Amino acid sequence: MDKIGPGALVYIDTNIFVYLVEVDPRFYRGARKVFQALEKVEARIVASELTIAECLYQPSRMDNSPAVEAYERLFASGEIEIIPLDGALAKRASMRGGKVGLKLIDAVHYFAALEYGCEVFLTIDSAFRSGPKMRVVMPEGA
Repeated sequence: MDKIGPGALVYIDTNIFVYLVEVDPRFYRGARKVFQALEKVEARIVASELTIAECLYQPSRMDNSPAVEAYERLFASGEIEIIPLDGALAKRASMRGGKVGLKLIDAVHYFAALEYGCEVFLTIDSAFRSGPKMRVVMPEGA
């Protein structure tokens, strides 16, 4: 994984949380390595309320109570800073996201992270691009 400095604000995209919590055998090891590396450098992990909603949607739909409970414990643990969303952020993301080639949900994630001051955006989605204020990193093995 690219160099992430001590104490860096690191936004983690939904897909990495899904690989970790739902233990997808293809990606779990890589997702676990991401969290271990961030812990080692004492990075501050950031997600948004949209991340929580996306993580809970499929397990709730499939009546997968263990996964729902695991997500709820994870996001209530205090180890992840949660960015609150509001209509103003949604509007800014919708107005700017298309100009940088992002789908609406991706734009909300990206601009929430950017406006919160995140230095790094971790994702496995190749649609995201680094900008002058925030580096997009695709972790190895995730």
